[in-house]
Order: sequence, then C-alpha cells, then structure tokens
Amino acid sequence: MRNAFAIHYQLGDSKMQDNVPKNNNHPEIIKQVENWDMYARLVPTLFLFGFGTLILLGYIEFKMVFYVGLGLFSVTAICWWFWTIYTIKLLVGTLNIASDGLADVRDEFRKINEDIREFKDDIE
Repeated sequence: MRNAFAIHYQLGDSKMQDNVPKNNNHPEIIKQVENWDMYARLVPTLFLFGFGTLILLGYIEFKMVFYVGLGLFSVTAICWWFWTIYTIKLLVGTLNIASDGLADVRDEFRKINEDIREFKDDIE
C-alpha cells in the first residue's frame, strides 16, 4: 500500500509524477524536482564529454576546465540551496495547514464521542 504523504522515487523512473498521490497541492514542486534530476544527470555527462574532448584535442588546458567546473559547481550548489530552502518553507506551510485541519477533526471526534457517552448514560 502506498503512503499518501511520501513521494516514492525509483532510480531510472523519468516520470516522478506517476508515483505521487493525485491530490498534490504543489505540482510545480514535482516539475522542479524532475528538472533538477535531469540537470543532475545531463550536465556532468555533457561537461565531461565536451571538455574532455577539448582537452584531448589540445584546445584548452586541464587547469581551465578545472576552474570552469568549479564555477559551475558553485553556481549549481547555490541555486540548489536557495531552491531547497524555498521548497521546505512551502512544504512546512502546507503541513501546518494540514495539521490544523486534522486537529479540528480530532476535536470534533472528541465532541461526538462525548455526545455518544452522554446519550448512552441517558438511555441507561
């Protein structure tokens, strides 16, 4: 049975959305995660093949590739960090709203339970 609050991600699954519950309130997050996943797979591969070819052909030196890679890694890490903070903030807000709703439901069940007990006491 699938947990409705968890995102199940399987390696090699290009469509994460198939594994997410249909009542998701933030489909943009799913799309953003898919984009980050694609970026994480493509960019290092293209970087290695592209710059590796340029090094082997003698167009650029390894030192230059190192600094370009370091710069790209830094920009990626910073962008990912801010995206992660934004996403966590959004999800915490969503969970707080859901938690408040569940607390209201719990209170209503307690009131119903008390009413049933009072009704039973009145009958007996």
